[in-house]
Amino acid sequence: MNLRKYGLRVFLTVLVLSVLVFFALPSLVKSTLVEKLSEVLHRPVTVDSISINPYTLSLQVAGLMIQEKGGGDKVLGFESLYLNLESSSLLRGGLVIGELRLDGPTVKVVRFPDGRLNFSDLIDEWMAKPESDGSAPLFSINNIQLIGGKLEFEDRALGETHIISEIKIALPFISNLPQATEIFVEPAFSASIDGAPFHIEGKSKPFAKSIDSELAFDFRDVQLGRYVDYVPVRLPFQVVSGALDSDLRLNFRQQDDHRSMLSLSGQVAIRDVDIKDSSGSSLLSLKRFDVQIGLLDPINRRWIIDRVTVDSPEIHAQISRQGTINWMNLFSGDNEPTAHENAAPEAQPATFTWSLGEAKVIGGVLHWLDESRGKPFNASVEGIDLALKKLDSKGTTAAEFDATFQRLQAAQWIKIEAFSVKGGRLDLAKREVMINEVAARGASLLMRRSVDGRIEFVEPPSLRVVKASQKDPSRPWKVSLTKYRGEDLGLRFEDAAVTPLATHTIEGMTIDVDNLSTEVGTIARVSTRFRINRKGEFEAGGSLKIFPFDLDLKVAVKALELLPLQPYFTDRLNIDVTRGQVTLGGLVQLRQVGTGAIEPSKLAGEISGQVTVGDFYAVDKINSADFLKWKSLYLGKIDVRLNPDSLSIGEVALADFFARVIISRTGQLNLLQIVRQTEAASSDMAPRPAQPMVVAGAGTAVAPVAASVKPSLPIKIGKITLQGGDIRFSDNFIKPNYSANLKKIAGTISGLSSAADSVASLDLRGSYDNIAPLNVSGQINPLSAKPYLDLQADIKGFEMSSLSPYSGKYAGYAIDKGKLSLFVKYKIQDDQLTAENRVFLDQLTFGSAIDSPDATKLPVNLALALLKNRNGEIDINLPIAGSLNDPEFSVGSLILKVVVNLLVKAVTSPFALLGSIFGGGEELSNIEFDFGQALITPSAQQRLENLARALIDRPALRLEIEGHADPKNDPEGLKRDRLDLKVRALKRDELTRKGVESGSTDSVEVGANEYPVLLERVYRAEKFPKPRNLVGMVKGLPVEEMEKLILANTVVDEEDLRDLGSRRAKTVLDWLAAHEVPAERLFLLPVKLVETEGKSEASRESRVALSLK
Repeated sequence: MNLRKYGLRVFLTVLVLSVLVFFALPSLVKSTLVEKLSEVLHRPVTVDSISINPYTLSLQVAGLMIQEKGGGDKVLGFESLYLNLESSSLLRGGLVIGELRLDGPTVKVVRFPDGRLNFSDLIDEWMAKPESDGSAPLFSINNIQLIGGKLEFEDRALGETHIISEIKIALPFISNLPQATEIFVEPAFSASIDGAPFHIEGKSKPFAKSIDSELAFDFRDVQLGRYVDYVPVRLPFQVVSGALDSDLRLNFRQQDDHRSMLSLSGQVAIRDVDIKDSSGSSLLSLKRFDVQIGLLDPINRRWIIDRVTVDSPEIHAQISRQGTINWMNLFSGDNEPTAHENAAPEAQPATFTWSLGEAKVIGGVLHWLDESRGKPFNASVEGIDLALKKLDSKGTTAAEFDATFQRLQAAQWIKIEAFSVKGGRLDLAKREVMINEVAARGASLLMRRSVDGRIEFVEPPSLRVVKASQKDPSRPWKVSLTKYRGEDLGLRFEDAAVTPLATHTIEGMTIDVDNLSTEVGTIARVSTRFRINRKGEFEAGGSLKIFPFDLDLKVAVKALELLPLQPYFTDRLNIDVTRGQVTLGGLVQLRQVGTGAIEPSKLAGEISGQVTVGDFYAVDKINSADFLKWKSLYLGKIDVRLNPDSLSIGEVALADFFARVIISRTGQLNLLQIVRQTEAASSDMAPRPAQPMVVAGAGTAVAPVAASVKPSLPIKIGKITLQGGDIRFSDNFIKPNYSANLKKIAGTISGLSSAADSVASLDLRGSYDNIAPLNVSGQINPLSAKPYLDLQADIKGFEMSSLSPYSGKYAGYAIDKGKLSLFVKYKIQDDQLTAENRVFLDQLTFGSAIDSPDATKLPVNLALALLKNRNGEIDINLPIAGSLNDPEFSVGSLILKVVVNLLVKAVTSPFALLGSIFGGGEELSNIEFDFGQALITPSAQQRLENLARALIDRPALRLEIEGHADPKNDPEGLKRDRLDLKVRALKRDELTRKGVESGSTDSVEVGANEYPVLLERVYRAEKFPKPRNLVGMVKGLPVEEMEKLILANTVVDEEDLRDLGSRRAKTVLDWLAAHEVPAERLFLLPVKLVETEGKSEASRESRVALSLK
């Protein structure tokens, strides 16, 4: 009974407690929970219901909601919280929860513009509380589940709202009970972050002595752009878009000795990336960036990347006007810690090791903008594909790589359609790069030269100076290329520095290179072929060695047009090249001499072959006429040696050539106008006054000329051949115009050399208008330091009537007929020149007079008559000589001076010219007589004999004879002559009375003993008053006294003097006529009385003056 009562009491007690727990306690707990939470959180808290099951030790809270401070929006809540307490908690000495499940939790976080959160006040309050020193209580929570969670983050500072929904967390247990610390916890988490699925799984022993944890991160389509603003540091770029996917495993293990290992493996990918810089300019966009991580161990500095794939990256690189690269700006932080000088040295970290299994870039694009040079430069590369395999830091194996791109465009300067590198290998340990094949297709370059001569092309950027690394590798890298192939390559060069603009093109170029390497001694094979300026063809092939440099090429050029080169000399020359092609072929051999960098001074070698300039045509721009043309100019067996330098040409052949020599209407010779002269240059080229020359008695002239400068380059030319030459001369300055042709020019020059003792032979032939043959022959050595020449040339039978335009203009007469023959001989030896110039004119006859203002005032007919002999021939020899060491020596001016002097002398001093030929000199112009006499003296007779010979040999000459008398000296002579005549007359009369023949009075001779007697008889017969004695008789006087009185009383008047002059002229005329000079060529002129007062004693007027006509 008592037992029944006891059991009933227990039952009623349990019933009452159950009723209280089921119905009363939840209400009490609810009110208490709401009150306490509202007090702690300072926010309104509401709970829909709380249910407690004491039998299952479970608790369920439904509809919990926490509002904003002061009421308003809900900031935290859940639909239901279920908790099941294990009865084993009493036995284990800690709280043991069998199950914890949270359904529909929601959290709203608000960030205000000042950076504080809607619950920052609670954080501040909790952080201000002191930390508890007690040990953490033991617990074990099992079967943890969070289902249908939601987190809303409203960022009012950025105007963004982020929502994490569908949150699901599954955690088997978490415990710090001793018997559970070595059991792995395997958590799981999944959610949708702004619509992107996110999943984490793992296992961990968080409370064990040796921590061992593993997490698996699996999330998809996380939009990075929405979270960049929450990075704690300010980024120098903007992430406009980008989705993050991952499948990663993170492992962390810490042993009892605190040695740790943190490793990451798995795969991470970023998709649809668009990154811009702070100004909004594009930096990077890509379709996908995928990294397969084998192992990342940052603690032990070991990275293993299995694969990296970059799909469709598009990079925008830019260099600013200040020389900074936009990408480098992203990594130039200003907050790097500053090292202190006295800081303790850090421990040396472990060696960093890494390896990369494979890396690929697919469909990449690079955009390049360079503003550092002022004018923006744009470039782009499209279709970039890169592949890299087996690369590691230890260099245990050679890495393999390939690279291609489909299109490169660098502004207007560079364009490449395709480029590839295949079979590449990189060996870091051996410092070697080996490439199996490189190929380029469709490449074209544009280069320009500006008006000021600057080359315009891709300029290297002007970068801000950065201190270079001081590392010096122990050995240089070795680079080798098995094969290179370039096809459809081209170059366009536009030259604005010349007028008109010159454009040159290289098209259709192919380049093949085999076995190219920087390894010493490796020989590569190279070949190329392309078109130059559309028509020209270039081809080369041979071998190339880089170290030491050695090049051996066979080169061929066909039909290279000269016309595109016209702009380079058209402003400097007065000729236009309208046609012409160059063809050449040969060998180019260059090799490095010595060691070190390759420099021109260290190159030796040989260039050999042949060159032909064909179908050449040049036009005289000033005269609008053909200037120079030929069918072929061939240079064969060319041998150019470098280091030491020398030039050898085996053969030079010029065939079917034509040259035009023109004197313009203004008197300018086109040969002297080929090179355009500036105003300053023209003044420099103006003729200078001629230097004085000394002409020796035999026609030898000594004058200065610059000696040859010894050539620094040894030169040898085997043979020069001329064939089919034609030189046309036109003088448009003369009226009427004159033309002449030098035709059929042919010949050879053999053995030209700069060697000191060498002599070349010369033999040239031609004809003047196919009538007068021209021959030039001899020996020459113009290339030697001491020139040698032994040359002779002649032209025979040149018809002079064609020269009438010149004779009419300058001589005032046309040429009726005449032939010219010319013979010249020049010799230079030991720097001394001796020359013979013989001119032979046959039957030169002037015709009608021509009124020309330029004609000489000299009597040219007289000059012609003086020079022409009785056979109608003029034979002139003009020898000259001089020293080549005299810097003023000029052969041409010397010959001209001698000829001009000869002509002037013929006209102004004809008797001197005749005297130089026949003797007598200038004295032939005068026949002198004793005072008062008309008898020819012995000296006068010698002159007349020379004059007679000259007049006989110059039948065209006429002689005018003019008798002179001297009013001062001749009267005394006449008086004396009359006195002598009277004395002779008395003697003659005596002889006649005696019957002795006496002849003329002038021939009677009076003896010395006879003279006083005869003189006294003459004295007494004179009618003038005479002295007388005392008786009035004529007084006898000495001879001298008688002569004085007779002479004093003899009267000579002007008529007597004129008669004397007339007798003198007649005496000369009669003498010449008696000596075979035709009388019709002798003319008497009126007598002239000439005073000698004030004249020198040598100027006698008791003479006959002669003049030639």
